[in-house]
Amino acid sequence: MSEIKDVIVQGLWKNNSALVQLLGLCPLLAVTSTATNALGLGLATTLV
Repeated sequence: MSEIKDVIVQGLWKNNSALVQLLGLCPLLAVTSTATNALGLGLATTLV
């Protein structure tokens, strides 16, 4: 039973690529509400 629980926890929280990608979009959605902010974010990303 413990092994099944570990697999479920790993799949939902620790190795969930969809969740990681969604969290990565949060700053993008917060900053790109205007064209000026979007341009600034694009330039910062390019420089990094």
